[in-house]
Amino acid sequence: MRESGRGPLVAGHQPNFLPWFGYFEKMLKCDIFVFSDDVQYPKQSVVNRVEIPVGGAPAHLTLPVRKGADRRIADKHYVKDAVIFDRLVKTIRINLGGLPHGRELDQIIDQFAWAFWKYETVADLNIQMISFIASALDINTPTLRGTELGLEEYHRNQRLIERCRKLGSTAYLCGRGADGYQDEEMLASAGISLARIDYSIGRAILGDSLRYSILCGIAEHGMDSLRSQICLLSEAGALQKQ
Repeated sequence: MRESGRGPLVAGHQPNFLPWFGYFEKMLKCDIFVFSDDVQYPKQSVVNRVEIPVGGAPAHLTLPVRKGADRRIADKHYVKDAVIFDRLVKTIRINLGGLPHGRELDQIIDQFAWAFWKYETVADLNIQMISFIASALDINTPTLRGTELGLEEYHRNQRLIERCRKLGSTAYLCGRGADGYQDEEMLASAGISLARIDYSIGRAILGDSLRYSILCGIAEHGMDSLRSQICLLSEAGALQKQ
C-alpha cells in the first residue's frame, strides 16, 4: 500500500457508529489510520447512526446522544440508559439475526454491551467497536486519535497537511465524500497528494448491501468468509499494481 518515496499512506475519518464496510476498507488500504475525534461533532450524522435493512428497506440504527458538548466528537456523550441499550440490541437481533450468519453477531453484541457500559463518550464507544471488528477481520493497520496529535489550532485542509507532516507522509487516502471539503490545490502546494479509494473490495463482496453497517455483511457472509475474501481481493489488487 505504501507509495515509494512518499512515506506512509495516511487516512482518517470521524469515529462512526458501527460503520459500513467501506470504513474498514479505508483502514485496510492505508498505512496509518487516524480517528478524527478532534473535529466538531456533526449533528444527525453517521457518527451516531448507521443504516441497516429493516423490512427490506434502509433504516437508521441510532445511538442517542446528550445535548451540548458539540465542540469535539471526543467530548460528545451518548445516552447511557438500559432501555436504549436493550432497544439497540433488539433492533439488531430482529433485523439481522435471521440472516445466514446472524448468530455470529453475538460476539459483537457482547463487546458492544461491555463497551456501552464502560465508556461515556461517542468517540470511545465507536473507536472500541471499530477496533474490535477490524481486528476480527484481520485489519491491523496502526491507528491514532486526532486528539493525540495536538493539531486543534488548525482547521480542515491545514490540519490535514499538519497531520501528514507529523506522520511523515506526503500522501493521503480520501473517501468518496471528500471532494466537498478537501482543497486539492492547497494540499498539492504543501506537497501532499490525494489518493481516492474506490471501495472495490466492498463492492465485490457485498454488492448492493455495501451501504449498510458492517454488521449486515457479517450476518450475511460470516466473519471467516469476509476475512478470507478481504485477504484474497487485497492480494489480487496488490498484484495488479505490480
